[in-house]
Amino acid sequence: MVKVTRPPAPRLAKVDVPVTQTPPASAPATSARARPDSSMDAPRAPVSKAPVQQKLEQQLATLAEGPIRQALQHALSGALPAPTVGAAGRAISGFSPAQQKELATLLSKAGLSATASPRADASAERAFLLGAIAGGATGATLKRLAEQIRGRPPGNQAFAFNPMAGAASKSKATSSPVDTAAAKLKAAMDDIWGTDEAAVFEALEGMDAALLPQVAQKYEKLTGTSLRDALALELEGPDLKRALAALDRPVSAAPTAPAAPVQATAKAAAAGKTSAADVQKNLDSIKVTTHDEGTFKRGNAVELNLLIPINVATWKPPKAKLYNPLKAAVKARNEAQQAVDTAKTDTAKKAAQTRLEAADKKVVAEGEKVKAWLKTHIGSNPELQRASADVKKAETALNTLKAQHQKAKVPKDPLAAETLKNAQKTALEAANTRLTTAQANEKSVKAAVLARMEAYQPMVDVPQLRSDVTVGGTTIRMRDGRETAYTNSWKAVDGGALKGDSRADVDTQLEKSGISEDRQKILSSISGLEGTFSKVNTWDIGRVSWGFTQWTLGKSGNGTLADFMRGLKKSDAALYEKHFGKYGLDIDDKGVVLTRGDGTVLKGVAAAEAIRTDVKLAAIFMAAGGDPELQQAQIKFANQGKISNLRNQSVSVTGKDAKGAAVKAQVQLKDVLTSEYGNAIMTDLAVNAGSGGRKAAAALKKYVSDKGVDPAKVKDWAADAEKAIIASLEQASRSERLAHHTEAGFSKEPGSFTD
Repeated sequence: MVKVTRPPAPRLAKVDVPVTQTPPASAPATSARARPDSSMDAPRAPVSKAPVQQKLEQQLATLAEGPIRQALQHALSGALPAPTVGAAGRAISGFSPAQQKELATLLSKAGLSATASPRADASAERAFLLGAIAGGATGATLKRLAEQIRGRPPGNQAFAFNPMAGAASKSKATSSPVDTAAAKLKAAMDDIWGTDEAAVFEALEGMDAALLPQVAQKYEKLTGTSLRDALALELEGPDLKRALAALDRPVSAAPTAPAAPVQATAKAAAAGKTSAADVQKNLDSIKVTTHDEGTFKRGNAVELNLLIPINVATWKPPKAKLYNPLKAAVKARNEAQQAVDTAKTDTAKKAAQTRLEAADKKVVAEGEKVKAWLKTHIGSNPELQRASADVKKAETALNTLKAQHQKAKVPKDPLAAETLKNAQKTALEAANTRLTTAQANEKSVKAAVLARMEAYQPMVDVPQLRSDVTVGGTTIRMRDGRETAYTNSWKAVDGGALKGDSRADVDTQLEKSGISEDRQKILSSISGLEGTFSKVNTWDIGRVSWGFTQWTLGKSGNGTLADFMRGLKKSDAALYEKHFGKYGLDIDDKGVVLTRGDGTVLKGVAAAEAIRTDVKLAAIFMAAGGDPELQQAQIKFANQGKISNLRNQSVSVTGKDAKGAAVKAQVQLKDVLTSEYGNAIMTDLAVNAGSGGRKAAAALKKYVSDKGVDPAKVKDWAADAEKAIIASLEQASRSERLAHHTEAGFSKEPGSFTD
């Protein structure tokens, strides 16, 4: 399974296990090396070292001395490409000390035959293991590989490492159903990129139960491992349970159709819409326990966000940096109040009181800064924007009318001319009246908004409730009264599943997804900012935000979360019905649809607001995110929508050909944005603000136009263009998010992103 790496990582633990026959990477070549031990050890002509290799050598030199460091250094000297060694090093740095010790032991045994006699293939075997680690092998999978290759020459077929070997095995014809099933199982579980669970299920469930013992025998003959042991090694949880159930079917049982999501049409036919009565019954089965946690002093985030709902990264300062000092001041004030309440002596009380008075002044001072910021951005107030739009509309209508009157042909007949003149006068008076009314309304709205800003109270009392909710066996915990720089309702909730949805679970599911390491790394980093699979918050303008990249229902109830729901319902109707449909949650082309237990149907904004304010409905989404099947669905949707669709976006550009003539062409973003960092921040901006692709496309178009480059020779100028695109993306991004992704260690080097 592919290992997600998130540098900076801890140093490798030193393990004092000797490495057999591995010379130090720094040792000079001697004449004894003229006859290489294996093809992997063949001497190479001296070449200048690439920057990537030099950087890796420096990094490896900082690792703790030991067999792992020696093996990595030796592999970098020629046994493996530098990127592979780098990937292996990053993966190993994520191993626990126990795992590193196990790896050191495996490396020390390389080259030993079954009788423990050393062989000359040790370095080649170690390189193979490091290559497998770079590909994602860990734990039991790595041990199994080590056992399979130990002491065998590199030319042996069993020693070869080819990620495509599984696919080749799948397409190879076999002489009988038993042979076919056994070969399919071997290919599915031998693929170093991760076990293909769907192929395992297909092989077992599609086989006549009477032939399964023969399949198991054939599999053991092919691999040297019993089928039951292999399943226990490669699968876990529900997947293992399902596979063993298929393997242990009674002989009378017929083959079962695979239950994988690919059978969308069959599932759609089987899944019927839940009636209103059943919706109510299902809602009644959700158990809610509420705890009053008391009233707390909070910074007044809600009024801030009601006055100025939007957030613009280029504002100086942006909303979070403006609000966070107030939040910190209120926190310090609460601590000072607690010190006053708990003081035991007069001296302590006096000191605490002095501290409290200073803290109160700090809150007031930070509140004045918020007031000033609000007034600076008053033009972003929604009510004032609507009033200003009405003025602009009235002005445009008046100017258009005047232009029409000027162009109007005056009749020669005096009576007709007088009639036209009067009609024009009446129309102009009406247009002027509309403009005057709109202007007066704009002035009134602005005065009211300014009054609200002037009356802004920096600190308010906020009651907080905790709700523990059980949905279909999944326990959810959520709270209202959540304070963030973007909170616009104290009644909104924030929470998720208590089990099965940690940061570690996100990485585990990413590893199982089969997407590339770089894609995993990007989604993992973004998840670190957004939340885990079951995470829901309803406190900002997104109304309802859900999942590990926080899809939202948005202002209209038809945002990215609605897109996810549509996609899931189409691809896996049964899974959709299980988690959403049975509770009255549906989706149509215009957005989310909610059917109440009494038959009332809400759509769009009304439905989104109901979900936002109903603890049970919010908990339904949280519980759904705790299901491993839906977690994989989230990964698939995020990978396609937030990475692939952006990278594949075509941009219309106008440059110049070799003769200086203007030339138009289509250039895909992936042809120019080739670094890990560039793809990461473009994806993040798409997740956080919905503008990643748009900003990158605009920057690319501007670069080609300004520089006058030839679109047909994109490879010649792509690296320079990527710098301009990254600068544009950084300018549009929030600084705290950029800092997070920088810490994750994404490379800015062109070509560092791989699919």
